[in-house]
Amino acid sequence: MTAQMKTKPFWYAALWAAFLLAGPAAAEVYRAEGVASLESGRVAARQQAIEDAVRQMAMTHAGTLQATSRLDNGELSESSMTGPLTLPGTPRVLQESQRDGLLFVTVEVDTAEPVSAAEPATAAASQACARPATPAGRFLTRRLVSTYFEVSQPQDAGDLGNLATWLPSELSRRLNALRDVRALDAGNVSLFPGGKVQEPWQASDAVRDIGRREEVQFVLAGRVLNTGVTRKEPRLGAFGGASGSEAGLYYTGPLAGLFGASARVVPVERRFAVEYWLYDALTGGVLATATVATTARGAVHDSSLRVFELSRFQQNDYGRSVATLLDGVAGKLANTMHCLPFAARVVRVDGDRVYLGAGTLDGLASADRLIVYKQQPQTEIRRGDGVVLGLPERVIGDVELLQVQPRLAVAMLRNARGKVDVGDWVRFPVRR
Repeated sequence: MTAQMKTKPFWYAALWAAFLLAGPAAAEVYRAEGVASLESGRVAARQQAIEDAVRQMAMTHAGTLQATSRLDNGELSESSMTGPLTLPGTPRVLQESQRDGLLFVTVEVDTAEPVSAAEPATAAASQACARPATPAGRFLTRRLVSTYFEVSQPQDAGDLGNLATWLPSELSRRLNALRDVRALDAGNVSLFPGGKVQEPWQASDAVRDIGRREEVQFVLAGRVLNTGVTRKEPRLGAFGGASGSEAGLYYTGPLAGLFGASARVVPVERRFAVEYWLYDALTGGVLATATVATTARGAVHDSSLRVFELSRFQQNDYGRSVATLLDGVAGKLANTMHCLPFAARVVRVDGDRVYLGAGTLDGLASADRLIVYKQQPQTEIRRGDGVVLGLPERVIGDVELLQVQPRLAVAMLRNARGKVDVGDWVRFPVRR
């Protein structure tokens, strides 16, 4: 929640920031009452009231405060935003009541509560982040599309085939092997004109376009920074063992051919570094960015390959090192995606009937209730340096699923406050 403050002095925010920076010394049980308007229905109001209560706890026990100011028509205004908005532990609703068009919810959070053994490993890894709103006993699939990875130094990657399209394909394959992730391979599609990477945040429009086209919640892109050899050593070959098709520099001076022997210098150490960006396909904002690298030693080059062969690549030391690195990247991506609420797009509207581009394959079931949101692209929020932070949203109401097919769900609109359009999106309310 953003609180607006008119003509407050800057020391006001500074005092609050100093007060809120101190976090809890040990695990505790916190309790707060949240409130929300019932205008959009009880389902949406309950979600908002729980978030309000958790936000209050975070402000009091583990929060920080950031202040900004703005001059509007000669009037100075300031705003503040607190963070983090969540606490470790599971929020539990203790009491609910309503009066005067408002819903009041009393919420308790035990920060010492362990993760249930029934939850997937991704939940344990994301304990410190915003816990996803998932119906009890079910897990929701996150959809992602991986796109073209630019190769910064293509002259060093001549033995790696079409690395720019192979890498996103490999990451998609690894993500699909994980639970509750469905990844599509769009390695031939670049988010940047001509495939030349600019600043990651400059791809926000392209991200939203591919998100709508492919019906995904996340988009992955990146670039390969380094595949160069970092060390070479001499090797002695005997009786023609040093084939001219192998990598290396050959010695052909005096006595080089004595007894059929030859000397060559071969790569024995090689680097692999990649930078990747995970985007929110709904807003075009960058959710996560990281650079990872590994150095392999041993068999790290094979220029005898006329066509890149994955099976042969993974048999040498360099291929195994790269494979291990990509496994780690896939795991981090899955953890990040599972920290964020599941979302699906509205693909068709027929009166009060709303059709969603997600179904049983994504974890939806009949009688599920989800909140409908409308984004406002014309009011895209950017930081001072141009980085996209997100799009404001407005609650339209909630829907109840009547029929669920593998990739489609038919829902009935409830408590509507406005018109639902194709391209609006839904997510689960918090269920505690």
